Parts: sequence; C-alpha cells; structure tokens
Amino acid sequence: MSYKFPLIIAALALGGYALVSNRQLRVNEYTLKCEKLPESFIGKKILLLSDLHKKRYGDNFNNLFNSCAAAEPDYIFFAGDLYSRDETEMLPKLALMRRLKSLAPTYYIFGNHETDNMDNAEALSMKLSETGVHVLRNQKEKICIGGGCVNIYGTQLPQRFYRNEDFSRKALPKLTADDLTKLLGAPDSSECNILLSHTPIPFDAYAQWGADLTFAGHCHGGVIRLPFIGGLLSPERKFFPKYTKGIYELETEKGVSRLAVTVGLGKFRINNPSEIMICTLEK
Repeated sequence: MSYKFPLIIAALALGGYALVSNRQLRVNEYTLKCEKLPESFIGKKILLLSDLHKKRYGDNFNNLFNSCAAAEPDYIFFAGDLYSRDETEMLPKLALMRRLKSLAPTYYIFGNHETDNMDNAEALSMKLSETGVHVLRNQKEKICIGGGCVNIYGTQLPQRFYRNEDFSRKALPKLTADDLTKLLGAPDSSECNILLSHTPIPFDAYAQWGADLTFAGHCHGGVIRLPFIGGLLSPERKFFPKYTKGIYELETEKGVSRLAVTVGLGKFRINNPSEIMICTLEK
C-alpha cells in the first residue's frame, strides 16, 4: 500500500502535466538565413503553421488567430494537415484560412491527411483559391518586393511516401531529388528557392534538389520531447526522428540548405507545446 500511493500521485501529476501541455500555444521566434536572399526580403517575417488537425483554440479559433495577428507576419505558410482525414466539416477551417489571409499573403500545401481525404481537399482547395489563398500543389509562384524576387514551391507528395495502401508504414520509398524534379521541375540555382513540403524527413532530397529554404511540419515535434534528446516518435512510427523542431542545415555542392520545422498545432503531445513559428529572414 505504501508503494501505491506515490505511484498514484505520480500518475496524476503526469496526467495533469500532459493536459496542461496539450493546451499550451507558444510563439517561438527564429532567424533563418539564406545567402541568395534579395536585399528587399531581409527582415521579413514568415509565420509557419502546420498540423492543426482537430484542435480548436477557442471559439472560431480566436486564440490562435489573435496570436498570429500579434506576430505581425509578412507572409503566412501553412504546411499541411489543416484537418484530420476523418473530418467532414470544412467550413470552420475555411473561415480560419480566410482570417489568416487577412493578416498577410497566405500559402498552403497539402499534408498526408489531405491526400488521404481528397474529396474534402479538392473542395477546400477550390474555395481557398477563390478567397485568395495561394494553394500550391506541385506548383511554383514568384514573390517580388522592390525589384527582388524569390521562388516559392509547394509539394503535394504522393501518398506512397507517407504510408502503404494497407496503412502500414514499413519499407516506404525514399524521396529523391529526381522525384522532386519530376513533381516541381528544376529550380534556378541563381535565385533564392523556397520550398513548402509537409514532411521534413527527406531534407537531404530537398537540399540536393536545390531548396535554399524549406518549411515543414508533420512530425508533431516527436509527440513526446525528452530532455537533451528531443522528439521521440515520428508519424511513420520511427523512434527519434532526425528533424522535429527548429532550424537545421545541410551543405551540398549547391550551397547551404536550411530547414525550418514547426512542432505544429494539433495532436496529443507531452513536454511539447503547440507552436506558432516565426522565422525572420536574414542574408
């Protein structure tokens, strides 16, 4: 009996901590450097969101929206999984994206949950495009400020890179730079190329393809974050995924490529508060 009471207290404390952790929303600020960044983009703030799933953050997402508004972004990137695959009501998500678009130009790509529910994805994509949200489905757009321009690409990766047809995740194919070239075309290496891609796992492929800056989510910060170690688990059921939170970089023959990964907004998590990620661009 003497051993049970401390265990009960510990379990209650852990449960309470998990509950509080799942209700937290933090704004985390980073500096993101790019050698090819035009001078006119220096100091611009990109607000990165991802993996909202079924999380609400108050009536009409007011808590989330107010935090985004307070950050005063110049651009908003939503890196996929705006909804969960089993959700059917898209109007609240459409309303949220419209509100975000009122703050700054907003760019949106599909994640694996969108490609698992393409009927909703197609309808939502059409409505979002009508409201002025930039929906990038293996497409490229150009953003220009004061004579300086950057290219922004958005992937819609085939579902086979996330799961097998039976929903298992064993022996998934590895995304390559050639795969990206088939989806997106070849980037101009003389210009600054920004890539939005839901999963950060194939960062080496993004770098080899020619992405100077990549923005991603998907891994939910590793679900549980362990001190001094980081994220515990990826959606592919792999332990200790390499890219789960923050800024990473790789050097290739094309130069230094950097990756910004947000822990995202939704799903269960421990020691891993939901995040609005702000990246200030620097030369």
